[in-house]
Formats: sequence, structure tokens, C-alpha cells
Amino acid sequence: MAEQRDDKTDQLQAEIIKLRTQKDRLLKELDAVEAQYGNLDSLYRRYFPIILDVLSRDGTALGNACNQLGAAMRKKASPAKIEYIFGQIKTAMIQEDIGPAVAKKKKGFFSSLRKNSSENQVLDNLRQSYQDVVNYLKSNLDKKYTGKLESITSNLIKIEEIQEFEEVRENIFSLIFNYISETNQDREKVNAFIRDIVARIFEIEKRLASSYEHTSSLLSSNQGFESILNNEMVGIKNSFDAAESLDDLRVKISTGLSSIEKALQKKQKVDQAISRLAKKSKTSFTSGFAKLKQELQAATKYSEALEKKLNEDQLTGAKNRRAYDKKIGEEMDRFLRYKNIFSLLVIDADKFKNINDTYGHAIGDRCLQEIIKRTQPLLRKSDMLARYGGEEFAVIMPETDTKGAMKVAEKIRQTIEKIEFLYKEQAVRVTVSIGVSCIKEGDTSPTDLFERADMAVYKAKENGRNQVMAQ
Repeated sequence: MAEQRDDKTDQLQAEIIKLRTQKDRLLKELDAVEAQYGNLDSLYRRYFPIILDVLSRDGTALGNACNQLGAAMRKKASPAKIEYIFGQIKTAMIQEDIGPAVAKKKKGFFSSLRKNSSENQVLDNLRQSYQDVVNYLKSNLDKKYTGKLESITSNLIKIEEIQEFEEVRENIFSLIFNYISETNQDREKVNAFIRDIVARIFEIEKRLASSYEHTSSLLSSNQGFESILNNEMVGIKNSFDAAESLDDLRVKISTGLSSIEKALQKKQKVDQAISRLAKKSKTSFTSGFAKLKQELQAATKYSEALEKKLNEDQLTGAKNRRAYDKKIGEEMDRFLRYKNIFSLLVIDADKFKNINDTYGHAIGDRCLQEIIKRTQPLLRKSDMLARYGGEEFAVIMPETDTKGAMKVAEKIRQTIEKIEFLYKEQAVRVTVSIGVSCIKEGDTSPTDLFERADMAVYKAKENGRNQVMAQ
């Protein structure tokens, strides 16, 4: 009997030890679950209010609900209140427009996130840059272009998307092409003006390309944020799955997270669409601008060719009277302002009328061409050889005094007298008389200088021709 009692006591003691072991294990599990919950609760309350603060700034129903949830989490509100707020968030999300923006449609919450202040700043900067170009054109072009420029300004004000600037560029280029074709101004000034405009627009091109890179970076940043948030939600869900004693809270929080996850998935689709549109717009911009650039370069070359044609003597290839007047005016201005001296040679073909009358105008023209051909290599790049009129030529020599100009004039005379043509077995020779004059104190206009050089030519002819004289 006693032996049976001892066996039963041993069994009870073994059961007690087993129960105590189970109790200790359960207490440890409870401690672990509480610690895990505490960590999750701390993480949850630390990061979600920050996210919710961002989501609550737009003033919509969803934003207000997010604001309430953030405040409730900071105050450690009851699960019942949190569940109620999640219900409000779910309702607001259903009602909120989070799809792709449609023209003239009210922007949704996530749409406002996409169109942030940085993008608005990009648009404002581009708009101001193009307006600066328009203002520059207004200050330099004739009044007949004012209407078109004001129309461009009106379009600039209405722009809401980057790709809309393409039409503005096309309108500006179209106006520039018209100006190039219609203007009668000095072609050199026109070319300088066009180069300035081109430089301004190319600078805007760089900014616009940077804005596309900005969009790509923004989308990349959003994707990084979404990835982190998704990972956090997965981690929280997995942790809640292990916390069986917190079933009620786990279900409620998981429901709320599920709603947010669906909204983020929608947002990801929208961002992908934006990314595709940005790439398409960038490709369109690049090809369109390259085409416009080619057209503008062609127009610039045309303008430069026209300038050369307007300043060149068609018979001899030398500069014409128009180019001469411009060059000597510039040298006169430098002399009056900085006292930079320059000299003028006036070259006149001797007995040229006799050549025309005896051998014909074709031989006379050839003589003039040969004079230019033989004279040009004897001059510096800074010198200008121009056909002043008929058989008379002028050479403008910057930074040259009378002595230096006389040396060059004598070389020219000696070179020209060696010219010889055969016309019906007759030798045709040509010589020149050259007058030299250097600018001096008291001269107030190019005419003063030219009259002295012309008088020197007259004296050279009176003295027997084929010689150089200074005045």
C-alpha cells in the first residue's frame, strides 16, 4: 500500500515538474511575443506617423483620415478607434482619384504627389527662360513681329506639361526663319544676332534635358520608397503571424495595411505610365530639336552666304564698295577713339579706257581680275582690298604708317606691270598708278583720307603713270 502511494506521489511530482517546465516555456514565449510586439509597435509608431504626415498634406478626405490615424498612433489609441479610422481611410481611398490624370479633371491625391514642387519649379524655370528669349526678340526685331511674339507669350503662360514647350520652340524658330528671309539689315549683324539666339535656345535645351533626368530620378526615388515600404509591410505581417496571442490586433492592422498596399500598387502602375511617357517625350524632344537645329544651321549658312554675296564684287571677287564703306568707317572710329593709325591705297588702272576700246571689254574685265589676283597675296589678313568703282581699287591697311604703306604699294605696282596678255598675237600690258595716304590729326571722316590718296593718284598720273605717290 505504501509502495503504491509512493509511486503515485512520484507520478504527481513528475507531472508537476512537467507543468512547471511547460509554464516556464510558455512564459518565455509570452515574453518573446511581448518583446516582439513591443519592437513592432515601436517601429510602427515611429515610422508610420511620418509617412502619414506626408499623406495628410493635400487636404482631401484621405489626407484628413491619415492625419487622424497618425495622431491616434502617437496617443496609443485603442484598437477600436484605430479600426474606425482605417475604415475611413478605406472609404477615402475608394473615392479618391488615383488613376492617370485626365485633362481638365480634378487632380487626385497621388496625382498631387507626382506633380510636386520640384516639377513645378522646372516648368517655371523653362517658362521664364523662353520668355527671356521672347523679350530679347521683342527688343531687337521690327514691330511687325510683335503680334506673333505676344502669341508665343500667351502660349507660355498656359503650359502645364514639359512636352508643350516643343510648340513654343517651333514657333520661335519659324519666326526667326521669316526674319532671316525678310530683313534688309547688315548681314553681319543679323548673323551675330542669330548666333546669340541659338546660344540661348541651346542653353534651354540643356535645362530641358536635365528636367527629363530629374523626372527619372524622381520616379526612381519613388520606386525605392515603395520597395522599402512594401518590405516593411511584409515584415510586419510575418511578425504578426507569429504573434498568435495578438490575433485581434493583427487582423485589424493587416486589413489596414492591405488597403495601403493596394493603393501603392495602383500608384506603381501610374508611375510606370509616367516613366513611359517621359521616355517618349524625351525621344520626341531630342529628334524634334535635332531637326530644328539642322534647319537653323542651314538658315544661318544661308544668311552668311548672303552676307558674303552682298559684300563681294561679282566680277573680281574683291570686296565691294559697301564692304569698303563699312571697314573704313570702323577704322576711322578706332582712330578717333584710340588713335590707332591706318593707311589707304587708291589703285587706278592706267589708260584702261584705251584697253577696253582697243581689245574689248572682255580683255578689260580680265585685266581687272588679274589686278586683284596679283594684289591679294601681297596683303595681310587684316588688310582689305575692295573695288571702289570702275577700274579703281582701294586697300585699307590697319596699324600701318605712310612708310609701310609705300613699301606695299611699290610691290603691288611692280607685280602688276609684269601682267601680259596675248590678244590676236598682240601683247596686252596693264600698269597702275597708286596714291598713298595715312590718317592724321585733324581728319574727322574717311573722306579726308580718301581725298588725299585720290589726289596722290592724280599726281602719279600727271607724273607719267605707273608709279606710287603719297599725299
